[in-house]
Amino acid sequence: MSAPKPESSKVGFADLHLHTSLSDGTLSVEELIQLAKRRGLRCIAITDHDNLESYAKAIEPAAEAGIEIIPGIEVSAVWQGKDVHILGYFCDPTNLALNLELQESAKQRVARIRAIIKKLNALGVGITYEKVATYCHGPVIGRPHVAMSLVDEEYVSSFTEAFTRYLGEGCPAFVEKKGLTPQQTVRLIENAGGIAVLAHPYKTGADPIIEDLVEAGLKGIETYTPSQKGNVGRKYRDIAIKYKLVGTGGSDFHSEGGPYGPNCMKMPYTVVEELRERHEKSRAERL
Repeated sequence: MSAPKPESSKVGFADLHLHTSLSDGTLSVEELIQLAKRRGLRCIAITDHDNLESYAKAIEPAAEAGIEIIPGIEVSAVWQGKDVHILGYFCDPTNLALNLELQESAKQRVARIRAIIKKLNALGVGITYEKVATYCHGPVIGRPHVAMSLVDEEYVSSFTEAFTRYLGEGCPAFVEKKGLTPQQTVRLIENAGGIAVLAHPYKTGADPIIEDLVEAGLKGIETYTPSQKGNVGRKYRDIAIKYKLVGTGGSDFHSEGGPYGPNCMKMPYTVVEELRERHEKSRAERL
């Protein structure tokens, strides 16, 4: 069950893109909820990468904080060798196909990190998988955990340098990711009773396949994101209108030391209502 909703449907703000230490964030679920409360949020969705564990942990503390929470996940897909992130809201956490795919994704992540570390070792960077794993507090290990280790071991001076020097695309320790296509991911979310939303499209660079994603079942696209302001923001709002998509969004928050905090986009609660209505419509059509 979600936390009780305030009476008025026209007031308040929402952030539907937040991360915790269950993926590559730094705060626990409880700490994130308290931060969201301090930032004056009415509704949040924790969208940890490739796992659904946050929602069950968040129900009770969110209710105590008076914050509505909707279930979320950010699933990593691959297009032309690049990550394309698809957000899923309201997915059934017991869906077999979704859980099997998340288990496979976890295995592939481990294999990828081991391959990255092997490349780093060949470059003279003496870190181990066991060391990197200590930075992972959930079921999903990823490049940010490698970056944390590189910073702590003083091979780089910052998280950003870890990516620009070693881990980013085209860098000497980069290993291409394997996974479902974005279209397959959209269908996976839809078949799990959820609603699929394209995350931070400007950063993702997947504009050429938006129409294909809509045909696959995409119901939303992030329009409220820190990287999409001015003309860029208008571009994606126009795309949302063109394809009748819900324009959602959020801070993509990972840490208090990061550039953007919860509620930085001031997304109105009415977006949550629109997303929920689209989900209920989709569910009725599947019956």
